[in-house]
This record gives sequence, structure tokens and C-alpha cells, in this order.
Amino acid sequence: MYIRLMLWQLTCLLLPHEHCTLLQSKSIWSAEQTLEACALVERILHLDSIEVNIFKGITLPDAPHNGKVFGGQFIGQALAAASKTVDSLKIVHSLHAYFLLVGDLEIKLCYTPCLDYGQLVFLKKQLYILVVPIIYHVHRVRDGNSFATRRVDAIQNGNVVLTMTASFQKEVVEFDHQLPSMPVVSDPESLLSMEDLRDARLTNDHRLPRTYRNKVTTTNNIPWPIEIRLCEPNKSTNYDKRPASLRYWFKAKGKLSADEALHRCVAAYTSDHIALNVSLIPHRRKGLKTSSASLNHSMWFHRRIRADEWLLYSIWSPTAYNARGLVIGQMFNRRGELVASITQEGLIRKAGTPSKM
Repeated sequence: MYIRLMLWQLTCLLLPHEHCTLLQSKSIWSAEQTLEACALVERILHLDSIEVNIFKGITLPDAPHNGKVFGGQFIGQALAAASKTVDSLKIVHSLHAYFLLVGDLEIKLCYTPCLDYGQLVFLKKQLYILVVPIIYHVHRVRDGNSFATRRVDAIQNGNVVLTMTASFQKEVVEFDHQLPSMPVVSDPESLLSMEDLRDARLTNDHRLPRTYRNKVTTTNNIPWPIEIRLCEPNKSTNYDKRPASLRYWFKAKGKLSADEALHRCVAAYTSDHIALNVSLIPHRRKGLKTSSASLNHSMWFHRRIRADEWLLYSIWSPTAYNARGLVIGQMFNRRGELVASITQEGLIRKAGTPSKM
């Protein structure tokens, strides 16, 4: 062991600087193609290294959000940061994240510069919008022969907004079994995309008020970097109560780099989408407005994942109580293999007094 370590160190010392990249593993963070050529979700998860164990991420203008940083972005970027500090033979098999604060998208500053032209002084107000970066600080908890553990703190404005623990493992061939079978659903090719469903409903569903349809059609809609196709598109209104379950196919838009770490980051990014809302489905009623926020999120990766190929995400909510909803999810590939399991707990509550309509 010591001889191997000494030889490795000697190789690093003797290798010319211009060839040092030969020792770097090919991954999404050292890919040969430019970032602009990557799929949108890959660019969203991109991080800049600013110091040892410290990385910086931002929310791109074309990244989806709802007035705040999308929780899946936090999870995906934090996992990417952790993955960058682990050797390429180990890949993530589990993560556990806690959302502590809401993430800020931008800060608006009003600046009044003094412009001096000869003896005349003019005051001109200008509005500057600053994108708030997200700093990811990775703590190397443990590095073993087969496993590695990382803790990641996501920081904005000096505050920790998310903390995550992730465990990585070398792949081995051992016991293999799977109890749950993939649900029987329609193939994704036979289903409409979310964008097509939205357009069809706004055009044909006359139960929706005209004012609502006009508002939605004139709102700037940021397209998702993930293609999503609902297995059972809801033809009823949002006021109808239904069982607390949902299934949809998804895959990244565009071709992803051939890196297992990236594909698991994309799956983690997507796992937060819609999930918590499933716990609100049985409580819908006319005039009721709700708010929700993720509290914690766990994910286990069982088998290799291709996130740019169709994956089935099956979600259900076993319980909701004390303003908290719990959802459980499973991801399957098209061969019926269970590739990941997810649990999420979130805050769900009434946003205000139901309107009298």
C-alpha cells in the first residue's frame, strides 16, 4: 500500500505540467465540450470551483423558478459539489437534505450616482439587479476504500439555506432483488407533454374562467429543462379531490454527458418537482389556496440511471398531519428496474381564507 502511494506521488511529481490533465477523470466538470453546447439542465447544475472544497452556483435566467430558488436545484447542485470531491470510482448511493431557508433569486439595488458635467451636478437613479450566488461548502467527513461521506452546506448571504449529507460507494456485484414492480402505465410516446396539455386545456376547457385563461396565456412561461409526460392527465378541475398519487415519465431535454454522476444529479434535481403537491391532492376544494415548502428530502440510488432516457416517477402520499405532508416516490427505467427511491416531507397549510365564489 505504501509503495503504491509513493509511486503515485512520484508520478505526479515527474509528469510535466502541460500533461497533468491526463490524470483527471472525464466527467461533466472536465468535459471536452463547451458549457454552451450542453443540455440546459446540465448548465443549471454547473458549478465554478473558487477554492478547495468550495464551489459557486447561480440560478440561470432560463432556469425554472417560482420567485425563489427551486428546491431541486439546491439538491442537484449540492450533490454535484459533493461529487466533485470524490474519486470517480465512487458514485452516490444516498443523500439526505434539510431545507433551512428559502433561496433568494436576486437582489434589487437602487443606486444614485453623481454625474458632474462642469459645474452642473445631475442625480440619476438606476436600478441594478444582482443575481445572488449560492456557495457550496463541502466537508470531507470520511474517505474509505469502498465508501466516502460528504456534508454540504449551501450558503446565501452568509446564511446556510440547505445542508446535505451524501454517501458514495464503489460499484460491486453482489445480491440483487426487487420487490415492487413497475406500475402498468401508457408508454411516454403516446402521452402529451406538459406544454401540449397546458395549451390544449386553455383552448378547449371552457370550465376555466376566461380571466384565468387570459392571465395564463399572457404570463411569461419558463420552459422546464426536463420533458415531463403525465401518465393520467387530470381532466377535472383543481377543485376535485382525488387519491394522493401521481405518475409521470420524465427525461432531460437534450443529450447529457456520459457521466453517471451527472445523471444521478439530474434525477435528484427532478425528484423535487411536483412531489410535495401530491400530499395536497386529497384536500382540494373550491376557493382553497394553499402554500407548501420542502422541509427534508432523502434519495437512494439502487441501479445505474440514464436521465436522458425515459424514467417513470411514481409518487404517493401515505399521510398528512400537523401541517406536514409526507410523500414517497420510486423511479423505474423502461426495463422495469427500480433505479431510485425517494421520500420527502414538507410544510403544507392554508394560504388564506377561501374566497366566496
